[in-house]
Amino acid sequence: MLSRPFLKNIDLSAAWSTALVFGLAMVSPASAQRNTPAPAPRVVSDLKDISMKALASLPKAGGSASDRDSCRWHLIQPKTAAARLVTAQGWAVTADVPLGSYRAISFAGQMQARTSGTCYITQGYVGVFDGDKLVALVHGKSSEDAAIGDLDPLEDGTVRVWDGEIVGSPVGDLRVEAGGALHLTKVADEDAVCQGRAKVPNMYNRSIDRARKALASKGWKPVRAKANGGWRQAAFIKRGIVEVESCSGTGLAHCRFNYAGPSGTLSLITAGEADLPNVVDYDVKCR
Repeated sequence: MLSRPFLKNIDLSAAWSTALVFGLAMVSPASAQRNTPAPAPRVVSDLKDISMKALASLPKAGGSASDRDSCRWHLIQPKTAAARLVTAQGWAVTADVPLGSYRAISFAGQMQARTSGTCYITQGYVGVFDGDKLVALVHGKSSEDAAIGDLDPLEDGTVRVWDGEIVGSPVGDLRVEAGGALHLTKVADEDAVCQGRAKVPNMYNRSIDRARKALASKGWKPVRAKANGGWRQAAFIKRGIVEVESCSGTGLAHCRFNYAGPSGTLSLITAGEADLPNVVDYDVKCR
């Protein structure tokens, strides 16, 4: 802004035209910047079966609210402007998590309840929003596959993308690169937990015997469980897997195994009736 002393030293009759030109030069570009939408971020997907595109509009919603009634527990109530926008377009929101300066929102059109409180999700997407503006969309090869179901925020700001299968598996990690690009990569080889004080190796879909060896390499030690009289627990203990706490006798035959590390405790969850079932999830409680 020009100061009053400066204005006193010029001829005001001639100054109006000068001020007009000068004002346009100084103000108009700023106004134009405010009215120009931010450029779409660069998007990159390293995954074969999941793509990511820079988009500004949502796809047409599939399915219906009645189709999703049996999986209501899997949905969240929209609290952000972006999530409310997705819901208003007829989609069911399954997760809404931060992704750098963006929000990552997973949503789906079709859901079917299955055994043990599980849900089979198809027509799933991940939308990346800047405020209430869609900037990118993550999707599978077909809207009818179960490529995308849910999201899980990680400690380092990465968002893990899960599929919509009955027994869900992580399919990739979504992050904002230093230069601002949105990058969808394979699941990381390890996760940082407890404010970076501990590491958890990628154990998804590994058999429990291989998973416990991987944990041991990162300092996680088995916690011997109390015998509960279950035949599966007894079978694991006979194999030397003494950290098995419990196993479900029905449904997906989940089992829980406990470990301790210098930064907290960790539980592994397996699924299936195999003698050495595969890991499907883990949970860490930090000290």
